[in-house]
Amino acid sequence: MLTPEAWMAQLQTALRDRLGGAARAWLDEALDEAAAEARATARAAAEAEAAARAAAEAEAATRGAATPAEAAGPRGPASSSVPALSYTAYAPPVWEMRFASAGRHCTRREPPHARDREAAEAARILLLHTARADARTVTRLYEHGTAAERRAVLMALPHLDLGPSARPLVEDALRTNDTRLVAAAVGPYAARHLDAHTWRHAVLKCLFTGVPVTAVAGLAERARGDTELAHMLTAYARERTAAYRPVPADLQRVLDLTAPSASTAPLASSFPSDSSPAPTSTPTSAPAPPLQPPLGP
Repeated sequence: MLTPEAWMAQLQTALRDRLGGAARAWLDEALDEAAAEARATARAAAEAEAAARAAAEAEAATRGAATPAEAAGPRGPASSSVPALSYTAYAPPVWEMRFASAGRHCTRREPPHARDREAAEAARILLLHTARADARTVTRLYEHGTAAERRAVLMALPHLDLGPSARPLVEDALRTNDTRLVAAAVGPYAARHLDAHTWRHAVLKCLFTGVPVTAVAGLAERARGDTELAHMLTAYARERTAAYRPVPADLQRVLDLTAPSASTAPLASSFPSDSSPAPTSTPTSAPAPPLQPPLGP
């Protein structure tokens, strides 16, 4: 399996092959600006940490503390208290402006050199990863962004070292009826960080909105033996049936996955489906994001 760095390198190569000359030049400049911002922020964080240690040592010497660490008190990672170096309320970092304008600059190499939505999303993912965007940055970009920009943030979350801090963004996307946002929200990041209650409702949200459950990362692992999810699915199916409305075919697939073990036979369905029966097996690993190298034609 590719490491995040290797995956990003392949994505960048595939993206450059897909873009026209001017768009490739724009991408290279944007990534250089994001990398410079990441280096500057890391340097500022290291300087802040060194200054804090020096101050703690001086205070320890003054008051006779056992160790400088005791004088300094509990501290989190230095980077958590150091904002992006070039950010101000009036002028965000240049790479963030590139993030917003990617849709205008990412054009196909082949005539008629049309704007490429998927390429713009890939460029935004690369920018977020290259800049080592922190939770405050991704939150700001998400809250101020268009739907396309929000989706790019959601798609980038598994590739950023944010822990659970970006979970509110996923929860916000799941409250929308934008199927592209919902599909991005139920990816690998959600599989790792959503609590059981929220994750179950995310699965139901996919059924409500028609997002294929294959978009739900880690579905088989998290659904296995989940009797509460099975109860919710059954109740939803009965509501649909009582209203003379078809039950999504994906519902039975997920219901089968809630059995305690994979060897358990599929459950018999008494609910009318809105399509012909589909295979009951679902991939046990997260589906690859739609923008994985190489990019499609």
